[in-house]
Amino acid sequence: MGLALAGCIFRNGGTIQPPPPRLLNIGCLSAPAYSSHSTHSDRSERGMDRADVPRYPAPRAARLQPLRGFQGNLRGVKLCRFELKSSPGQARSGIVYGAKIYETDGANPIGTYEAEDVRPLSPVGLPPSIRFFDPSGLAVETLIGEEKPAPFYTYGNPAAIVGPSMIVPLPTFSNAVDFQNYIAVVIAQQGMNVPIEQADEMVLGITLCTVLVARDVERVEKRVGVGAGRSRDFTIALGPVLTTPDELEEVVTDDSRGRRYKLPATVKLNGVESRLGDIEDLGCTIAEAIVGASESVLLMPGDVLAIGPVAPREEGETVLDPGDEIQFAVERLGTLSLKIAL
Repeated sequence: MGLALAGCIFRNGGTIQPPPPRLLNIGCLSAPAYSSHSTHSDRSERGMDRADVPRYPAPRAARLQPLRGFQGNLRGVKLCRFELKSSPGQARSGIVYGAKIYETDGANPIGTYEAEDVRPLSPVGLPPSIRFFDPSGLAVETLIGEEKPAPFYTYGNPAAIVGPSMIVPLPTFSNAVDFQNYIAVVIAQQGMNVPIEQADEMVLGITLCTVLVARDVERVEKRVGVGAGRSRDFTIALGPVLTTPDELEEVVTDDSRGRRYKLPATVKLNGVESRLGDIEDLGCTIAEAIVGASESVLLMPGDVLAIGPVAPREEGETVLDPGDEIQFAVERLGTLSLKIAL
């Protein structure tokens, strides 16, 4: 927990002292100060493309070596992307520490900002790919003929990704838009046919994901026999920050098939608690998802793997209306808010 950054010296001359363990504050990037975009995408209005790679500290080195300019090890951090309200359109990367945001260039701290001066963006800009895992695939042994088949997954559209606290429109082609929640991991390094014993080391960080789903379109897709397509092709919210696995070591409950974390989750709709759950209850671990994805293709840095659903409803579906607000909170990972445009 916390950052071992006592006496850190920044280029701007500022210094910080580490907060006590468990007081690392990410509320500054979790509070829903909503923003709206006509294209509801972090990148389309801001000229972001695949070259817009977050300048985070090197994932493995960051856990073992200090950043230049820091004294001490960088371990267990909250990584973020953001833009300054005074300079919109320029995506920046850094860490959340205490109640401040510290910008880095990947090796050096280059700026310090107050929470009210920034607008959080999705922790990744335009990832090479995004996969959605259905852990129920673990229960279809007779279908595949394997003793323990990898969880099924479908692909999402990276261009549909938005950041936290966004106001997004409902699609015109659906009258039954619902939502589904996931945890999402960002891959740190290339890997193919990754052994399960090494899979957790592929993770740069863990974040939250809320996907809007056109249930009426989804029912048609299922009847036709195709995978998820247009029904999930318009809003994928990610954020508010990336939590590195180091910070979650004390909540690991089992690691026989990769780390399983005990992280309570809460879903609220318009401020009313509607569902409860725990990341521990997911049908597969992060490591199992990585193993399954890497069996068919080379995983790339920045790839996003979303696993869910987290806190699923027992029955029925929700039909979202204009003005509805969704809040998805997971202990230690933060709160991801999304609002439907009027």
